[in-house]
Amino acid sequence: MHGNDATLVRELASDLDRTDRLMVALRYTEELEIAEIASLVDLDPSEVEFRLDTVRIKVARAHAASLADERTRRSA
Repeated sequence: MHGNDATLVRELASDLDRTDRLMVALRYTEELEIAEIASLVDLDPSEVEFRLDTVRIKVARAHAASLADERTRRSA
């Protein structure tokens, strides 16, 4: 991960609430299944999926914006 990407991820993670940060860590660091995460955070699996999808969309949009900003700076 490049320095800018790591910074972006840290910034986005700091904006998440505690449960969302935990779910992201359990899914992508611990590689738990949705049902396992749902059991641990006491949510329906559909809610866990929805919240993780929302985080993924937010990260993708922020990453795209970061890349666009970088291209703009380079062309200036």
